[in-house]
Amino acid sequence: MKKMISKNNIFIALVLLGLIFVASLPAFRSGIYQGHDLNFHLGRIQAIAEELKKGQFPVRYESNAWYGHGYVSTTFYGNIFLYIPALLYMAGLPVWRAYNVYVILVNVFTALIGYYSFKGLLKSDRWGLVATGIYMLAGYRLSNLYVRTALGEYTAMIFVPLVIYGIYRIYVNKGEYSTIKLILPLIIGTTGLIESHILTTELIAVFVFIYALVNIKRTIACIKELLIALAAILGINAFFLIPFIDAYTFMDLYINTELSQTSIRSDGLYLSQLFGILTTGKGSSYPWTTEGEGYLNVGIVVILCIVAALVLLIRDIINKNANKNFIILFAFGIFAAWMSTVYFPWDAFAGSNSLDQLMSSVQYPWRYVMILTVCFTICGVYALRELCGKINFAVIFCVVGAIAIITTGVFDYTLSWGNITVANQSADENWADKLYLPVDTDRDSLSDTEIIIDDKLGTVTLPVLAYENVKVYDADGNELEYTVGQNNCVQVTYDGDYTKLYTRFEEPVLWRVSEVVSLVCIILLLFSYRKRREL
Repeated sequence: MKKMISKNNIFIALVLLGLIFVASLPAFRSGIYQGHDLNFHLGRIQAIAEELKKGQFPVRYESNAWYGHGYVSTTFYGNIFLYIPALLYMAGLPVWRAYNVYVILVNVFTALIGYYSFKGLLKSDRWGLVATGIYMLAGYRLSNLYVRTALGEYTAMIFVPLVIYGIYRIYVNKGEYSTIKLILPLIIGTTGLIESHILTTELIAVFVFIYALVNIKRTIACIKELLIALAAILGINAFFLIPFIDAYTFMDLYINTELSQTSIRSDGLYLSQLFGILTTGKGSSYPWTTEGEGYLNVGIVVILCIVAALVLLIRDIINKNANKNFIILFAFGIFAAWMSTVYFPWDAFAGSNSLDQLMSSVQYPWRYVMILTVCFTICGVYALRELCGKINFAVIFCVVGAIAIITTGVFDYTLSWGNITVANQSADENWADKLYLPVDTDRDSLSDTEIIIDDKLGTVTLPVLAYENVKVYDADGNELEYTVGQNNCVQVTYDGDYTKLYTRFEEPVLWRVSEVVSLVCIILLLFSYRKRREL
């Protein structure tokens, strides 16, 4: 007990609470700043609540989206964490307050998981705390929270450090833990990524794969642990991955057809943004310019990390004692920085083949700033520790902390005067985006909810999009076969009372099986962990 309430632990707890408070300040308000994707995510929260009330679990389909035409974004977009604000909304909170509570919880878990991960990577609680502060208040993360309101991405950023630590733990600390304890951080971290944001998962997976190739000998030595972790990850997340892959493969949607036809290079960053010392809390994304894009500036704290890491790298190369993992992370950070810019050859990946679709799925090159941020947070703090060993830690802590808080203050100030505040009791009716609409759907026409009768053909076109697994029934509960009619809507041949027709989304058996698989895997994992602790 005395160990838990030591001065050091009290200090760590107070700093983490302070970080959570500073990062959450814009969420302690009676409203939300109107971020880029805010309407979409408020709509997702409300849609999950509505579908849960209707008995749909897990939620795969938003029946009220697009004016009742339906939508399937939840099949492609992990939403398990959004059940928290959805339940708060169901309990009576307005959707904006449920969202703000979620933002605060995200900051809480980013601090806790970040500290655990960085402490493990740097093998120091004090330097782990510094890294947590830099990561928590990094410009890109704050912009994701309050300017872009990129809910999936900022949720995934909770788990990115844990995935890195999970890989490091397997490769470096094998033999110090039982197998289940060794691989647990990687399993939890990767599961968090998958259930938050599939694009971030793809980005991290590519870099992890490269790391495994670079360290091929160590990879082979750890292959058993890596394969067990992979099997556990796939099993636990089968309930999301199998429906996602099934739907992505067999549905022709904007996200997997037209999106990759155009180069995304125009949305890349310029050097002035990579070395922009202040991240502002306002703006939007514009092609081929930096004007109005100050919210994408990397920020001085991360830039200082880059400089410190570069100085250490040069010193260690001269002395021929560079740390291999440090070099790899540094290289990843530099490569991610290049990929985030207009200087990367994104034009070469405008096409329809699998590689083009994979590369273009990121949508905006500047998403790679997330990789840059986490890599240089680790490298930079490691470099500060190695370069400033003779300087009192308190001095470094105060200097880095002061810079981070001042730049966060600038961000919050520009956020407050550069954006309007909204306080929606419920989400906007037209919250859904176009990414998961069937190809060639006319979005403007979806506001028309009239049933179309063609007496000559004897057909009835319902104002419901003809997605896979949408079923049509008559008043007696008989399922009717249908074709894809006008504007990709459900069309049935029917001569009865068409006003009694209704549609329902039904999960295929394969999806239900995947849910059972996930449940069994979670139980097995918990049982294995508990059994190991008892030994």
